[in-house]
Amino acid sequence: MRTMVSALALLVAASAAQAQIAGDKVRIGVMTDLSGVYESGAGHGSVEAVRMAVEEFGGKINGKPIEVLAGDHQNKPDVGVSIANRWYDVDKVDVITELVNSAVAFAVLDVTKQKNKLVMLAGAGSADFTGKACAPDNSVHWVYDTYQLSASIAAAVPQLGKKWYFISADYAFGAALEAGLRPSLTKAGVEIVGAVKHPLSNHDFSSFVLQAQNSGADVIALNNGGDDTINGLKAIREFGLKAKVVGFGLDSPLAVKAMGLEVGQGAYNVSAWVNREDDETKAWIAKFIERRKVFPGSFQVGVYSAVKHYLKAVQAADSTDNKKVVAKMRELPVRDIFTNDGYLRPDGRMVHSVALTQIKSPAESKGEWDLVKTVGPLKGDDVFRPLDQGGCPALK
Repeated sequence: MRTMVSALALLVAASAAQAQIAGDKVRIGVMTDLSGVYESGAGHGSVEAVRMAVEEFGGKINGKPIEVLAGDHQNKPDVGVSIANRWYDVDKVDVITELVNSAVAFAVLDVTKQKNKLVMLAGAGSADFTGKACAPDNSVHWVYDTYQLSASIAAAVPQLGKKWYFISADYAFGAALEAGLRPSLTKAGVEIVGAVKHPLSNHDFSSFVLQAQNSGADVIALNNGGDDTINGLKAIREFGLKAKVVGFGLDSPLAVKAMGLEVGQGAYNVSAWVNREDDETKAWIAKFIERRKVFPGSFQVGVYSAVKHYLKAVQAADSTDNKKVVAKMRELPVRDIFTNDGYLRPDGRMVHSVALTQIKSPAESKGEWDLVKTVGPLKGDDVFRPLDQGGCPALK
């Protein structure tokens, strides 16, 4: 009898150990662009936002310390893969987050699936992450995606115009965004009068803007991000084009401020973060500005939200096992300063409200960071791709 009792005790202890936090630490790797075209909208600000989420838990989960690592993928997939392998194998990182560059994110996701770990995408935007590349136990997509951007913009066609010209970045994000925009805009009655592609981190947009000018477009869509969007918009203003501008990289307050409202005024963007301007949000923003000296962008607030929700799930599951944690993340509603109506679907898509925004004129601005206004909020279920249309192989 004593032997049986001892055996049962060992079995219970082993089961409890499996449920516990691996390595007695929770390690979060923030991989982003710390030195290039996307730094202002993600970068060091995203790392700081993750640290703020960790601090809200007192730096510990169920008595276990939380550590944050930061890495610069330099917008190169091979660099991202190298960092991911080192983090997973040597540093025992439990989850990698942010990424910002879709090409890097796809490469890191492949490594994550091989290692059976977890990646939480914030700045990376391709809708394929919850489509053909879907990995429900290894990947969640938090902030936005190209399908949602396209659907949000299509909803605004009546107030924008019916003749569009595309200036797109020649890599995964630009291609995915253009591919999503074409059917959405065509369905809304838009004529696409031309398109051109440009290399990543481009500085001279004059030839592309001249082609757009000659097309007679009512709207120019800058299907790019970061400094590429800013440089494209500057060129449009320098050439005096009258067309309306939709810039998908205008979600960085620092970049908009540096560009200036004289240049940016009137340009449209779809923001994944609907700033509710309540006391909790204002307090968080004030803390972020105190640390970073800039207003946070949607990627930074979004990665804060993703990590906070992840930590809540780790706490509830008392485990860093990715399958158990993601299951808890789906159970818990997402309620924080990023969204008050979010929920995580089985395909990894976090669905939440977004907003069509417009950069203010100098006369409209009432302060240093009073840069944009909300034109119209959009419900997440209306703009994110329906679950049954994504083609996620794992859900079949």
